[in-house]
Amino acid sequence: MLTEGTYRSRPVRLLTVLVLLVAALGVAVSRPSPAAADAAGLGGDYVSLPRGAALLDTRTGIGGRTGAVGAGGVVTFPVLGVGGVPSAGVSAVLIRLVTTDGTATTYLRAYPDGTTPNGVSMLNTSPGEQVSNTAVVRPGSNGRIAVRQDAGSSHIIITAQGYFRSTVGGGGGFVPVAPDKLIDTRDGTGTTKAKIAAQGNRTVTLTGGAIPATATAVLANVIAVNVTKPGWLGVMPAGGGAPPHSAVSFEETGHSGHLTSVPLSAAGQATFTNQSGAAVDLIVAPYGYISGDAGQGAGFRHLAATRLHDGSVAAGGTVDVQVTGKLGMPTRGVAGVVVNVTAVAPSAAGAVQVWPAGGAVPAVSQVHTRKPHSVTGLVIVPPGTDGAIRLRHTLPASTRVIVDIQGYFADPIPAAPVESFAASVGVQAGPVAGASLGMVEYAYTDNIGRVLIGHQTDVDNFGSVQWTVVSGNEAFSGRPSLGVLGDGKVQVAARYSDSDVWARTQTAVGSATWGAWADFGGSMAAAPVVTRLPSGTMAVFAVDADGKLWVYQQTGTIPAWRALSDQDFTGTPVVAPTRTGVRLFLRTASGTVATAEYVEGTLSPWTNLGGTGTSTPAVVVYPGYRTRVFVQNLDGRIATKYQDAAGTFPAAWTSLGSYVSAGAPAAVLDPVLGRTAVVTRSTTGAVMLSWETAQGSGVFGGWSAAIPDLFESAATDPTIVPVTNGAGQTWLILFRNANNASRIYERQPVAGLAAAADRSSTTAVQAGDTAVTAVARGVFAAHTLPAPPA
Repeated sequence: MLTEGTYRSRPVRLLTVLVLLVAALGVAVSRPSPAAADAAGLGGDYVSLPRGAALLDTRTGIGGRTGAVGAGGVVTFPVLGVGGVPSAGVSAVLIRLVTTDGTATTYLRAYPDGTTPNGVSMLNTSPGEQVSNTAVVRPGSNGRIAVRQDAGSSHIIITAQGYFRSTVGGGGGFVPVAPDKLIDTRDGTGTTKAKIAAQGNRTVTLTGGAIPATATAVLANVIAVNVTKPGWLGVMPAGGGAPPHSAVSFEETGHSGHLTSVPLSAAGQATFTNQSGAAVDLIVAPYGYISGDAGQGAGFRHLAATRLHDGSVAAGGTVDVQVTGKLGMPTRGVAGVVVNVTAVAPSAAGAVQVWPAGGAVPAVSQVHTRKPHSVTGLVIVPPGTDGAIRLRHTLPASTRVIVDIQGYFADPIPAAPVESFAASVGVQAGPVAGASLGMVEYAYTDNIGRVLIGHQTDVDNFGSVQWTVVSGNEAFSGRPSLGVLGDGKVQVAARYSDSDVWARTQTAVGSATWGAWADFGGSMAAAPVVTRLPSGTMAVFAVDADGKLWVYQQTGTIPAWRALSDQDFTGTPVVAPTRTGVRLFLRTASGTVATAEYVEGTLSPWTNLGGTGTSTPAVVVYPGYRTRVFVQNLDGRIATKYQDAAGTFPAAWTSLGSYVSAGAPAAVLDPVLGRTAVVTRSTTGAVMLSWETAQGSGVFGGWSAAIPDLFESAATDPTIVPVTNGAGQTWLILFRNANNASRIYERQPVAGLAAAADRSSTTAVQAGDTAVTAVARGVFAAHTLPAPPA
């Protein structure tokens, strides 16, 4: 008799200890050529183990442990190099967990050996039960997995159904399909309308419809139905012999099932064996298949098991759980998330259904409950609306439902091309203890994708700037964004080459060192912007390839991207502070500008400001939190609109003359004059300014070069950096030239022209290139920042 070791008959509970020797020579099952599933080159192909791999059995000593595991006991066992699992190149293993002869209600946690386990359970069992579940676990650096048993004592059995590769090729990619039943012995779907007899088997064909003939395995919801005796279902490729291990272990009442790897023969067939004392019905509902065609399918990305939801769901009620956009996951390009769903101590037998939010309710349930036992089931489900999945249970009373994520299948996302001459940015940080002035940080992404940070230790000495390449060998694209945290440290955010948003924060105020990169996920189509909300929380805003605006508030246990609005936006958002939140300005694909206020999770209705441009707007905030917005129209001219005291923008744009700009504007409320200045790059590369003629007039004078007698050519759009230096409040014009040298035009008051000239002579020695000139209403000192490292 085949055992897990054994199936059990009641009322006498027997445990027959058999050492399972899996022959090295089995039935050879031909396979199509392996697939290179992940075009991003990050691996994640799946390799099925048709006969499974016995990793741990504490009854027989497999895995190095003999004897039941007590409360709080931890067992570690080798995985790499065992039973067909390679000794290297493995990112995670799909394992099946079983406990037997348990003396208490308990749960198992499996995790990489050498790491600290969290509170996420992967199998819940009650005394005397022998039920199973699957889990995806990464081996530790020593090639071993650890499993912790919570309460009482029990034997633990773990087998591997397959593994995921950490490099491309050698397996197949995951292709999701609708979770419709392929096999149902109750009504004859896909097979004979008859139960599988005790100790009997059933060979079924799974290919030919949703599953192509090239598939090597199916990842499916396998359910034992109408069970009256305890036991287990085994599965093998047709013609592969008797299964040495179970696929699903079950008790004697109701239904039992979970995610199972079903290996296929060359003819697309699998044989299921009923190792129990009574006939059972069988349902096979696929989540997807493993492709045998090179270049098809999604690669698996392992995540440390993390709880996403734990709460009560009313009888017949639903709950949406956001899954994407968390834990570094993208918000798009996810073929399916792998989640463990637990119904805790249900009041009756029933089921839990899981499906994409906004999608059709599946005809098959994924988790089947037995009063009063907590039941877990591993599920693959594609994310739905705004990256969420939806759960509903059929129980007659409110029930606690838990959702834990273990990983996801990532479709290849085209790499974000490096943007040449993306604009530089700068910000003044909070002062270090004992200092009155903060240091200045500059950042840009160069033309080969490196992110560089310039650290200016003395705000009055541009020769003090020290550059650091903070990106290592990673590649980024587009203009980075700098924000100042409430404690004065600076954070940089940038769009990574896979379109995720990454961020890094200073290790301390005024420090030239930065913490590790944090992958916020997101899959955005343009550069992000990071800002501090009035509450002190840091938030990142960005737009995805569908034109949807997202926000990532860096707060809570698991920060996540949240979809705000789908208005067909494009480009980088512009953020301006309000009294209670921030005001957002975005371009739409049709060229118009839209604005709305975001206040701690709530977005106001959008106001369409019109327009016909493509570049990023510029915004100035005036007392009373009124704003003026500047845009570049399609004809290159700069135009503006001003928000009145009632918060209303006029219908028409006011053009700032006939001057034609080569790029996006930047603007500032000059702290010396109280007048607005707008800056752009001309078609010849000159940095041009237009000043408001009087405070609050809204009338702008003609355009002139910031430093007309300097032979200068800006290769990037200029940006503005407000600072406070030894002379008081001022601002800097920041840009790079064709040699990627960082240039600054430092604003100085007219009254200080002589003093500025005197001071600039010192700066000239320090920075090597300084010029001072007076223009319409201001004086600018030109500086070249020290060169960054090669």
